[in-house]
Amino acid sequence: MKPAGVLRWLRGRPGTSAFLAFFLVYLALIRYCSLAYYRDPTSAFFDPVRGYEPRYSVERQNDADAFVGNANLTTLVHATPQDPKMCIGIATVAREQDQYVRRTIGSLIDGLEPSEREQIFLVVLIAHTDPHMHPIYGEPWLTNVADKTLLYDVNQERLQSLIDWEINKDYRKKALFDYTYVLQRCVNAGTQWITMIEDDTLAVDGWFPRAMEALQKADEQHPITEAMDWLYLRLFYTEEFLGWNSEEWRGYFAASIAVSGMTGMALLLIRQFIFEKTITNSVIAIACLVCAPACISLYFMAGRLSMQPPLPGVYQMPKFGCCAQGLVYSNEIASKVIARLSQVREGYVDQIVEAWANEANLVRWVTIPSLLQHVGTSSSKGDDRGSAAKYGRSVAEKIWSFSFEDYRDENT
Repeated sequence: MKPAGVLRWLRGRPGTSAFLAFFLVYLALIRYCSLAYYRDPTSAFFDPVRGYEPRYSVERQNDADAFVGNANLTTLVHATPQDPKMCIGIATVAREQDQYVRRTIGSLIDGLEPSEREQIFLVVLIAHTDPHMHPIYGEPWLTNVADKTLLYDVNQERLQSLIDWEINKDYRKKALFDYTYVLQRCVNAGTQWITMIEDDTLAVDGWFPRAMEALQKADEQHPITEAMDWLYLRLFYTEEFLGWNSEEWRGYFAASIAVSGMTGMALLLIRQFIFEKTITNSVIAIACLVCAPACISLYFMAGRLSMQPPLPGVYQMPKFGCCAQGLVYSNEIASKVIARLSQVREGYVDQIVEAWANEANLVRWVTIPSLLQHVGTSSSKGDDRGSAAKYGRSVAEKIWSFSFEDYRDENT
C-alpha cells in the first residue's frame, strides 16, 4: 500500500491512529529513559558499568593524595584545637592492598579553612595489637595531621582477647570493640558532636560546613533531650535500598487504579464536547486497559529516585539507611550508644544501632546528597561474593552513593 493510501486508511480509523501514535511516543520514552536514568540503581534502565563510574571520587582521591603527600613533607605539626566542636573518630586496620585511610583522612582535612580545622579534633586508632602491622603507623603525615593517634591502652586480659580476635578474624567482636573504644575517647574529649567515620571513605570538598548546617537543622526540629528525640545524623547512604518497596504495594496499586480510572473519566468528559465519533467505547477501553497501564509500568520501571528525586536537605530516614560509614552523634547520645554497644559486645555496629533505634523509636536524620563516599572493595562481614553481590561487584563495592558522584557536576 502506498503512503497516501496508508494515510487515508488511518484517517478512517481514528482509534487505530491514536494507538499507533501512542506506541511511537512510548518507544521514544523508553529510549529517553535508557539515556537519562542509567545511574539510578532503582531503575530498570540502570547500567552498572556507567552507573558506578567514580565521576567525582577520582577528583577527591587526587586531592587527598596531594594533601597527604604535602603533609609527609612538612615538618610543622598541627596545633591541637583549643575548643573544638566536633571529634572525628576513625578506627583503621591494615588492608591487603590499598590503605584507604590515607585518602579518608586526606579528604576530610583537605580544603578546610583554618577556622574550620580549629573546630575539629581528629582521633585515629591504629586498630592492631602490634601497631607496626599497619603501614601508616609511623608515617610523618599521620603525626602532622591527627590530633590524637591512639594505640590500645588496655589491661592484659583485654589485650589477650584482642589478640585472639585478630588471630581468629572475629570481626563481630573486634570491630565493635574498636568502634566503642574510639567513641569513648571522643566522648572524653568533650566536643558537642562526635562523628564516627569508617576508614574506607571519601569526603566531599566542603563537607564540614555542610554537616554543621545539617546538624543545626536537625537539632532545631528535634532538640536533644533526655528523651533522646534523635539518635544520629547520617552522612552516607546508598540509594540501592530506596526504590519501590514491596511494603507499600497497596498504595502503588491504589494509585495505579486511580490513574486508569481518571484516564477513562477524562476521555468520557472530552467526548461530551468534542471528538464524539472519534472517542469510541473501544478507544476508551484501550486507553484504560492498555495505554494507561503501560505508562504506569514505565513510570515504575524508570525508578523511584528518577521519578521522585529527593531535594537536597536534611530528612528523616527511619528505614533503608545503609550503612555506618559516617554517623554523627551528640556527646550525650554517644555515651548512651557506648552503653548499648557494650551490652551487646558482638555484632555489627550499623545493625545494633538500627535495632536499638527501632526499639526505642528514635529519630534518624540523613543529609541529602551524601557527604561521604564508600570506596572499599572488600567487606569485614565476610561472604563478600555471596548472594548480595551482583553486577560483577562485591558486596562492599555495591555500597555506593550515586548522589555523591553528582558533586562533579556541581563543581563544574
